Amino acid sequence: MSNTLNEQFKLISEYCEKLEEADYDFYKIYSPVSEDDILKWQEENNITLPENLKNWYLLSNGFDMGTTVDILPLTAICKYPFDDIDELEEAFIVGHYIGDGSVLVIDRNGNFYEFDHGYSKLYPTPFERFIKIP
Repeated sequence: MSNTLNEQFKLISEYCEKLEEADYDFYKIYSPVSEDDILKWQEENNITLPENLKNWYLLSNGFDMGTTVDILPLTAICKYPFDDIDELEEAFIVGHYIGDGSVLVIDRNGNFYEFDHGYSKLYPTPFERFIKIP
């Protein structure tokens, strides 16, 4: 598991703890899932998650930063329900950001995309950069 992912997990955990202490209880980081949980989910959905996302779920089963950003719990990952993205046959929503309908999705090849109200683009940076806390 990359140090960057571990470092980001630690920062997010510390951030959520501080906010919880200040009574912002809608900021949450969830307990990790097991490798068996990930394998079962992948089998049921006929998709292999990108390695860095799998590693994230082994650290945390998602997190919620209110209207800023979230990574969905493993069992909440769902198929992108619209067919407005021509270049993708099928995609799965793994998170949200900015709180206005922007979503982070993955395709069956493990590529991350940013979808924002009909606009889409390949997310040019690794997952670790998406969850980066400055």
